[in-house]
Amino acid sequence: GHGGKDPGASGADKIKEKDIALAVALKLGENISKNFPDVKVIYTRKTDVFLELHERAEIANNAKADLFIAVHVNSSPNTDFYGTSTYVLGLHRTEANLEVAKRENAVILLEDDHDKNYEFDPNSPEGHIIMSMKQNAFLDQSIDIASKIESEYKDAAKRKSLGVKQAGFYVLYKTTIP
Repeated sequence: GHGGKDPGASGADKIKEKDIALAVALKLGENISKNFPDVKVIYTRKTDVFLELHERAEIANNAKADLFIAVHVNSSPNTDFYGTSTYVLGLHRTEANLEVAKRENAVILLEDDHDKNYEFDPNSPEGHIIMSMKQNAFLDQSIDIASKIESEYKDAAKRKSLGVKQAGFYVLYKTTIP
């Protein structure tokens, strides 16, 4: 997630989401390659570069990938709020999920030709409703893998799981895979 001119969320000591997300994605890819040598890992970025949201989805779609993983790290001024969550494409169940989707999709406005590449306004609740209502043939598979990821966070990594959530992230909307 994020990269280049899009720093993402900022944490303590001005740590940027883009840096943590890249480090985690590279480590995850390395672990997948090591433990599953038959799996080909394709990165949307391996350095601190900015990729437009539609480009990230196109990389996965053009590679005919079987699974799309986007790594993000949220921040909160409330230090009592922590934990992991895994998102799949779906309707916004809460106002908080809508706000997360709006924040993640706002990167569209950093893109030079955003009017030509996207059919909705990332600041519009209506745009997110329309986007999230689009048919997703892979929702069951997405929920299944997301549940397994959250179980691993909770059971193996001993992290607090906030569960599987649904939101209308553009990059999930445009990928044609779980």
